[in-house]
Amino acid sequence: MMRQTTRQSMRQTLGVLSFAMGFSATAVAQTPAAGAGAAFPVKPIELIVHTGPGGGSDIFTRVVADIIAKDKLLPVTTIIQNKAGGGGALAQNYVVGKRGDPYTVYAMVASLMVAIPIRSGTDTGLDKFVPLALMGFDINCIAVRADSPYKTVKDLVDAARANPKAVTISMGSVGSASHYLPFQLEKMTGVKFNLVSMKSGAEAVTTMLGGHVQATTEQLAEMTQYIEAGKIRVLAVASGKRLPGAPDLPTLKEQGYALHVGAGRGFMAPAGVPREAAATLESAFEKAYKTPAWRDYMRRNFYEDVYMSGAELGRHMTEIKPDMERFIRELGLANKP
Repeated sequence: MMRQTTRQSMRQTLGVLSFAMGFSATAVAQTPAAGAGAAFPVKPIELIVHTGPGGGSDIFTRVVADIIAKDKLLPVTTIIQNKAGGGGALAQNYVVGKRGDPYTVYAMVASLMVAIPIRSGTDTGLDKFVPLALMGFDINCIAVRADSPYKTVKDLVDAARANPKAVTISMGSVGSASHYLPFQLEKMTGVKFNLVSMKSGAEAVTTMLGGHVQATTEQLAEMTQYIEAGKIRVLAVASGKRLPGAPDLPTLKEQGYALHVGAGRGFMAPAGVPREAAATLESAFEKAYKTPAWRDYMRRNFYEDVYMSGAELGRHMTEIKPDMERFIRELGLANKP
């Protein structure tokens, strides 16, 4: 059975794991939440998700929202709003447009925080957000159907080497962790895959299950039910070492490919929110992280157990930003100089 992961000191070693982006933590307003002495919160809080229902970001957000409600970590309800489109740009633009509004919270995937403004050319950079919390890393993997002829990552690489672009791999958003993984594997091995971007991680997995592609590089959490049902074979996980929640799954490193890739999942508010409101939200997310329900979710969904406060997340994103920018520019996807 899966064991509970111990909290790791990852802040100096995460590197490309989170693809977390640079961030200005100075964008918090000095004013009270709704006038001097006003309480916060006093009305429902919107949690904005950049994908449609059923994807990893949507599930993550709903789990956290359910914990907050059941444990009464906030005195108001949370309302999840799915704003899919533009590879995440629609949701990010929406949140940026809510500057100063603490009742709008972005359920972020760290890799997209830099990818979206560079790729789209929109003015939605990291200075437009305030970090609240990072609650874990959703580890990526390379997976195939259970009846696939590919038994190892080397099998997949050898097939792509013999027939460039004959091996099709589904992934979620362009510029995401699920894109970074095959991109780096290509650079490492010199092969070329046929990469297909889907609307969500869930769609990337079902596309593979339907036999339309040979593999997927999505997060393990996207395919848990199919792994347990014996419909998917995981060739390797992109973690630094075997996950406590999945000790039988080999790592890429074990097979000779030193890649460490995952999606950092957490929350941000729009720039200009009052300090008191940001502190209240951050406290609620930290309490949610410490609950048995969240720790059980991380274990069952193969998360790497890491928590970062708003300040820690801001510093980490600043450190990682240059790597993600290089990735997007190497892809030739940058619209913003």
